[in-house]
Amino acid sequence: MRINLNLVCYIHKTYSDGTHPIMLQYTIDRKARRRVLARCRKRDWDDRSKRLRSSAPNADAINHYLTVEYLKAEKELYEIKLGTRSRSEIFRPQAVMTIGSAMDLELTRMETEHKAGQYDKVRALKRQIEDLNIDILEIDRKWIEQLVNHFREMGNIGSTIQKKIKLLRGIIGRYSEKGITKEHRNIRIPTQKSIKVKLTREELSRIEDLRLPDNDLITAARDLFLLQIYLRGIRIGDLLQAFSSDFEDGRFNYTDGKTGKRYSLKIIDAAKPIVEKYMGKYNRLLPFFTWKPNERITKFENDRIRLKHKECCTTIVNKHLKVIAGMAGISKPLSSHVARHTFARMAIDKINNPMITMELLGHTSLAIHQQYLNEIRQEELLDEITDSIFCIK
Repeated sequence: MRINLNLVCYIHKTYSDGTHPIMLQYTIDRKARRRVLARCRKRDWDDRSKRLRSSAPNADAINHYLTVEYLKAEKELYEIKLGTRSRSEIFRPQAVMTIGSAMDLELTRMETEHKAGQYDKVRALKRQIEDLNIDILEIDRKWIEQLVNHFREMGNIGSTIQKKIKLLRGIIGRYSEKGITKEHRNIRIPTQKSIKVKLTREELSRIEDLRLPDNDLITAARDLFLLQIYLRGIRIGDLLQAFSSDFEDGRFNYTDGKTGKRYSLKIIDAAKPIVEKYMGKYNRLLPFFTWKPNERITKFENDRIRLKHKECCTTIVNKHLKVIAGMAGISKPLSSHVARHTFARMAIDKINNPMITMELLGHTSLAIHQQYLNEIRQEELLDEITDSIFCIK
């Protein structure tokens, strides 16, 4: 009996994100069986060691998982060779894969790859699907349309439903033998175009000039909002988690939580008084983010709690910003993300080069960045045309 066991990066299949499946492949007398364990980019796979390179994201956790699964398979094959186990137990037809069991596998993968944010999205989606026992191969257009209607009844808007169906498609594509079919792909969710709210220079000045009480969270919320604009439209999550020690020698050094890219930003003169005001006063630069890692739980569980705490802090800041908007006489729905749009508007007014503004805003795709800029420009153009029609100056 000839037995062979191997781990392979199967480059003949490519997922939509450019990665390939990492497969456990074992062969008995030329009859092979493969099972997907993880995924990676070709450049991250070391074919000599049959593991991810150390530079790959979450390499340690994924390599540990690959080793555990390899040892399990090695034991199974050894038992077959001894005759204490039948080869049919390994090569028997696979049991029905329900959408519930597929989501459980996805949750295990998310935990293995330390993707805490995605883990909670899958977990929340699973709780909202009523029929988890349906065979994943039987999920058709009608079933998904019923799920879409269920989400609408829950009060979800089009863009939220769209994200949930996209997540569901990804799980079906990963765990269904048929993958994502044309029927799945052709389902369209109507969405309303979101308006990128941004402030004018005059509105920003009103917020800057507000007289607010010292040592109060509403003042800290205003200062955070201004820092977001002064620091190239930085995302609120990155600024909430910044330490005083990240501000040094006139620069702010941080890692973008969304892209993983490292940045070093100049602290402009307008930002310096705010940074100096809070320097060393709290655990982080600003008083909102108070989470600390718990040594008694895993890194993954810590990440889940950290992300949840970040969401709560963002909600608190946004509540204060709505009050600030009223105090400054601004009727626009003010939120932390308005700071990013405001900086973007200021940047494209000064710089007519999308390659530079893409770097300034930390976008990783030129196509997405160009669409982002076009939406901002189009909204302003329509506003100006409307003003001119009614002779508003």
